[in-house]
Amino acid sequence: MFFTSRQENIFLDGFSFFRQAYVRMITEYDHKLIRCPKLGDEMTFAYCLREAGDLPCARIIQCWFRSFDVASFLKDRLTADEWMRYTGAQPGNKVVSLIEIIEKSKRQQ
Repeated sequence: MFFTSRQENIFLDGFSFFRQAYVRMITEYDHKLIRCPKLGDEMTFAYCLREAGDLPCARIIQCWFRSFDVASFLKDRLTADEWMRYTGAQPGNKVVSLIEIIEKSKRQQ
């Protein structure tokens, strides 16, 4: 398949996230792989550090604690505000979420 220069630029722009993520790989653990229970495939530690935007994945400590002291690593790398946002973030309860969806659906009918 051949691309015109415009199509090629659009195609390459789709990978800008990955190029930027690669540039940010600055820790000794970034290249390490682990099977992600959330996504169901292997992911690098670098991805887990930024999975939630500017914060690490909510499961990063649970997934990586066998490899190294990830909690201490995060405390050293995150600012006090980021650490508070990270530790204060509570994952949604699936049962409560399902009940809310059912109630919303009933109201719409």
